[in-house]
Amino acid sequence: MENQFKALGVSDQIIEGITNMGFKEPTIVQKESIPFILNKKDLIVRSKTGSGKTGAFGMPIIQNMKVDLKETQALILSPTRELAVQVDKEISLIAKSTKVISTAIYGQHNMQTEIEQLKKGAHIVTGTPGRVFDHMERGTLKTKHIEFLVLDEGDRMLDMGFYDQIVKIIKHLPTNRTTLLFSATMPVEIQKICRKYMDNPITIELESETKTVDSIEQIYYRVEKNEKRNQLSRILRTEKPTGVIVFCNMRREVDRVQQYLAKGGFNVESLHGAISQSKRLKTIQKLKKGKIQVLVATDVAARGIHVDELSHVINYDIPVEKDSYVHRIGRTGRAGNSGKAISLVTADDLMSLYEIEEHVGKLIEERELPVHAPALSKPALSKSTSKTKQNKEVIHKIQRVEKRVPKISVEIVHKNKPEPIKSDSVTQVPSEKTSWVQRVKKIFGFS
Repeated sequence: MENQFKALGVSDQIIEGITNMGFKEPTIVQKESIPFILNKKDLIVRSKTGSGKTGAFGMPIIQNMKVDLKETQALILSPTRELAVQVDKEISLIAKSTKVISTAIYGQHNMQTEIEQLKKGAHIVTGTPGRVFDHMERGTLKTKHIEFLVLDEGDRMLDMGFYDQIVKIIKHLPTNRTTLLFSATMPVEIQKICRKYMDNPITIELESETKTVDSIEQIYYRVEKNEKRNQLSRILRTEKPTGVIVFCNMRREVDRVQQYLAKGGFNVESLHGAISQSKRLKTIQKLKKGKIQVLVATDVAARGIHVDELSHVINYDIPVEKDSYVHRIGRTGRAGNSGKAISLVTADDLMSLYEIEEHVGKLIEERELPVHAPALSKPALSKSTSKTKQNKEVIHKIQRVEKRVPKISVEIVHKNKPEPIKSDSVTQVPSEKTSWVQRVKKIFGFS
């Protein structure tokens, strides 16, 4: 039987590379896209994350490269550093049996290293919009010979505010080029780019991503807002995931949850935009190699993470955007594996949950919270033990103050004034004098 990739027009050298990567047959998006891209047609592809789209544009672009021309001939724009690194790595593996050179450029990466790689003549450059435009302005990224422009996860790039930079980048490129857009959704800004900067693009709209979530088990638990971390810990101990991403909406919440789980004995790390690039990449590699059990992350930071063995995704916070829910749970159930998505839902989240159910076309099952699993690896202090500890701390502080502060007396003025004592000369009111330290002791119930 003829190799299915070969039937699409893919060369033997590239087939060798993808075979070594473990790919045996093309995905739907690859079957639909590769022939058009090989023929240099502008293309709009609406497909989900994890559908094999990097291979869909990577294989035909690599095959179209003029290896003897040591100039950049293809530019791939990605929304995040992590995704740029991921795409470049996959391109390199596909091109392993060819002479095509690729590199990645992105913020917080050594600029001089990138300049040296570009000078060597990288045929394919993958980068974030900000860093790509920076190199263009410096003159270190030559655009004269660029024949392919790929906007990968276009909707996410625009959501992150890259519209103006993308337009500036496009204006620096030759007009005689092939433009490829891969996006899960088609917001207004994306449509503007398509109309203005693409040449009669062919549109390929695959099965909606929202329909593919049927292969993932989806459940939710009703929780009180102030008990979310505690219940998250119980759920993790009950589920025993082989790998899990816990999604939070805010960076500060990511840090709080990560610290709480770490104290509870979990092997956990965090991922968000304020963390240095080098540490973020190391964290992603640890997750892929199974060296960490739990990753707590924001949506943007987790974009581009592809881990086939990820068994669970947990929405610690319900996402603001409905599409984000689909992107999140799409991290699990990859490569034919089963997956489970769990959401923690407070009373304030119920309407958002109903909207998500309508969006994905599926009712998400409510479950009873686990009660047998302990929240923490070490038992929490009991109330009596905790109070005793607090009392000892207060006594210790009082004793320290007594040594440092000279004894003084204060006059206590009673609400119910006693009868004045009359004398021949002066009317006197009896007063009670007490040390202020004694008063503090009395307040806390010490003798």
